[in-house]
Amino acid sequence: MATPNDYRAIARRTDRPMWIWAGCALVSVLLLFGVGIAVAITLLSRDDTETGAELPEVWPSARAQALRPVQMPTGEMIAALTDETGAQVLCQAIPEQRWEEILGGRTLREATTACHAITTKFDVSVQMVPALPKDTSRGMPTKTAVAGKLAVVATDKDGTSLSVELVEVAPHNGATPVLHVTFRSRIVKSPETEQKARTLAEALIAGVTPPGPKLPKIGKDGEIPLEKTEPGPIKDRPLPVISWLLCGELGRALGVPADNAKPTFFAACELNGVTADYSERSTAVAPTTTIAGLPAQIDERGVVVQLAGDPAGQTLKFKGTGDLQAIAEKMVPPLLGR
Repeated sequence: MATPNDYRAIARRTDRPMWIWAGCALVSVLLLFGVGIAVAITLLSRDDTETGAELPEVWPSARAQALRPVQMPTGEMIAALTDETGAQVLCQAIPEQRWEEILGGRTLREATTACHAITTKFDVSVQMVPALPKDTSRGMPTKTAVAGKLAVVATDKDGTSLSVELVEVAPHNGATPVLHVTFRSRIVKSPETEQKARTLAEALIAGVTPPGPKLPKIGKDGEIPLEKTEPGPIKDRPLPVISWLLCGELGRALGVPADNAKPTFFAACELNGVTADYSERSTAVAPTTTIAGLPAQIDERGVVVQLAGDPAGQTLKFKGTGDLQAIAEKMVPPLLGR
């Protein structure tokens, strides 16, 4: 049987009582358990702002177009472009590096009716629209100013909607004078989107409004004053310029001065009872012949020439009196830059 002297001897050999050793072991286990819990909480609570969503492997997407060379507008003409041209312009108004600086990472861009850009954290859409919104999907917008211009902004937990009036033009007359930027987060916890939307809008405004011409005065029926313009292709040109080009070619095709031509803002011109009208999107063409080597439909309504591969895409329409097919044969090549 152990005596008190025996216990004292054991204590002397270990220098610590046995209960202290047991306590140390228990504390070590608890500490390790606590560290494990802390690590788990950190991993579970870490949001996607560190990694973000993945970029798509296929780009541009199925219904979009890749960026292509496009002529940049000047002055107020950004408010007078067709949708696809406007999207191309907005995507390329600032360099790729500047896009990535603003959005904070690698940026993919494509053109639909808007410029669409994504990063691992943001989904951004930019386009020109007819008027400032009265409300948005993010609620009632608040008036503000961007680059010294009237703007409205609405922000919620998912992103920001920002619209800036670049040109003072009454709505519903054909022009699209408002830059509309939508910033949406692709991650669970949205980082600051309003400031990024403002920064992007300011950069784009500087890129698409260098000194240049003002929009022509637009009448209630879309009529604009006639301006003589050097002959050239209509591709990517502002709508009023397309109208003036149509007027010039109509005069040459008819063999008369174009002084009495009546252009409208909507890429159309009438002269001596003949109207030529450009459309970015049209009803599908059912070809009955070719004009200037392009599919064309001729019926009692007039002549429609399909300018692109999509039969519901860009067209030139001719209607009125005279030999419309012969007029179209003369006008189409120079309008396409041939």
